[in-house]
Amino acid sequence: MSPRIAVFARVPSVGRVKTRLASAIGPEAALACYLRLLDLAIEATADFDTEVWFDGDVGADWNERGLAIRQQSGEDLGERMHGAFVDGVTLVIGSDIPLISKRYIVQAFELLRTTDVVLGPTEDGGYCLIGMGHPHDELFHGISWSTSHVFDETVQVCRRIGIKCEVLPLLWDVDDYCDYQRWLEMRPDEPTIVPCTS
Repeated sequence: MSPRIAVFARVPSVGRVKTRLASAIGPEAALACYLRLLDLAIEATADFDTEVWFDGDVGADWNERGLAIRQQSGEDLGERMHGAFVDGVTLVIGSDIPLISKRYIVQAFELLRTTDVVLGPTEDGGYCLIGMGHPHDELFHGISWSTSHVFDETVQVCRRIGIKCEVLPLLWDVDDYCDYQRWLEMRPDEPTIVPCTS
C-alpha cells in the first residue's frame, strides 16, 4: 500500500470555520473560502492514498464525493495528529494553505527517504505539514498548540530526542482578512471566493 496522507479539516459549517476571517467578511463568505481551501488540499493530494480527517461528523454528502473520510479523535491537535500516525498515516497536512501543491507533497515524501521527520513551516510559526515513517510520540505532547511557537518547539523536541528533521519551504495559511486579501490578489480568478464589500 502506498503511503497515506491525512488532510486535517474542520467540519465545514457556517460559524464553525475561519471565525477570525468571518468577523471581517461574514460567516457565509468565510465558509466559502474554507471550502475552496479544503478543495485545494484535496486536489494537491489526489494522486496519493488520501483521507480527509474531520474533527466531527460531516454527514453522508461528503462520502458521496468519493473521498475516504475519517474522524479525528483526541483532546487537542497533538493527540489528534498522533492518532492519525498511530493509525498508519505518513503525512498530515492542513486544509487552509493556498499554495499547497502536489510538488510540495512529493518533496515531503522524497525527504522522508533519508530523514525521520519532515515539517512544512508556515509564516505564523506553525506548520502545515508533518510527516514521519513511524510515530514519534514526543512530538505531540507539551507543544503550545495554536501559537507562534509550534514549529520551533517541534524542532527543539526533534533535537532533544535525537531524530533528524528536514524542513520544506515556508508557506502561509489563511487566518484573517489580511491573509484573505493576499490570496485574492494572488488568485483573482478564484470562482468561489466572495470578495469583501465593506
